[in-house]
Amino acid sequence: MTDLVAAPDLRELARFTAELVATGQPWCENSLDGPARAPEEERIARPLAALLESWGFAVELVGRTERRPNVLAYKRFGVGPTIMLNDHLDTYPSGPPSRWQVCTESPYTAVELDGRIYGRGTSDTRANLAALLTAAKRLVDNPPSRGTLLIALTVDEERNGVEGSQYLVEQHGLRPDASITVEPTAWHNGNASGIALAVAQTGHALLDITVRGHSSHIWRPDTGVNPAQFLAEFLAGLRTRPVRDWPVSVVGLAAGESGMAQFTPLSATARVAAVNVGPDVAAGELLGAFQRRLAQESPEGIAAGIEYVNGPTFVAGTHHLGEDDPLVVAIGNAYQRVAGEPVRTYIKPAFNDTIRFRHAGIPAVTFGPGDDGWAVYDESISLQIMSTAVKVIEQAVREYLSASSRG
Repeated sequence: MTDLVAAPDLRELARFTAELVATGQPWCENSLDGPARAPEEERIARPLAALLESWGFAVELVGRTERRPNVLAYKRFGVGPTIMLNDHLDTYPSGPPSRWQVCTESPYTAVELDGRIYGRGTSDTRANLAALLTAAKRLVDNPPSRGTLLIALTVDEERNGVEGSQYLVEQHGLRPDASITVEPTAWHNGNASGIALAVAQTGHALLDITVRGHSSHIWRPDTGVNPAQFLAEFLAGLRTRPVRDWPVSVVGLAAGESGMAQFTPLSATARVAAVNVGPDVAAGELLGAFQRRLAQESPEGIAAGIEYVNGPTFVAGTHHLGEDDPLVVAIGNAYQRVAGEPVRTYIKPAFNDTIRFRHAGIPAVTFGPGDDGWAVYDESISLQIMSTAVKVIEQAVREYLSASSRG
């Protein structure tokens, strides 16, 4: 079937994205191991709530604290199911501005270059949010005859959604009939590109390893037990031979004391992220597996321990949403019409709010124009792929709401 739906204006997508990149930053920065300052997503939540109200949505701000409100916006078109479009309001930290090569003024002053727009939060997730809202406005301007559209913009996603998606499903009773989280799933292969559909997600854990040994003078390493050397060897072993099938990323490493360079360190620590955690793994099971590996490999004279980093630092993955699920079918049909090819399905190797919704029993997937690669600096997104996402999301929502088999 030929795609006859008009494409969104790329200039407007760029303008909207740049506005969202600047709004609320850097107060919306949020790190998995604890933010440098308490996030205040209200700085972007309240303007977006007002915008959605101006489009005719019934809007409520819901959260544990005034400065971290989730935005829930409802637009009822008629009888039928409720489909939710979800994205989050926080971003991960920008890091030192000097490390950004394109956004030289500020990581929060977006720059358009060669068909892409750069800035913190473009790929994850201000530009995805711009695509979501653009699709929502197109639905409002040309409304379907059935169902309800729910926009859920959450706080705290970068820290596993405890104050956001988890709070909404556990404390607020959020239960739409289906959900699309508009987060990075775009792919690139040479000159080809597109947007994949994540029908499952893997989980992760953040762990602290602490090793204590026996100091020696640097001239006599044979008289001590060096914890830093053991820790380095242990981490190298995890890279080549993971615990089960959970690869690790080392995100922090420390040993030695200032002014003590004549001596080997007394202790060493590492912070590691274990990824690829499946849906049926319990927190205690994962920790126990790492503890056993550490105990097995610790030599005499080494005392070693491992524990979770404080906070919500373990999340299990999700089971697949079946290819015959009405939401998967609607997105697949819409993508075929817009892109002229079948949508690729895969397991997304990262947390987003989809996991919390799937854990609550909501049929939920992830589909969005951001690059599934998470640039540390010079984060960017393709405006053309954003345009594709807008059209697919709009058409998928229409098809899902109009399905005659739903009551």
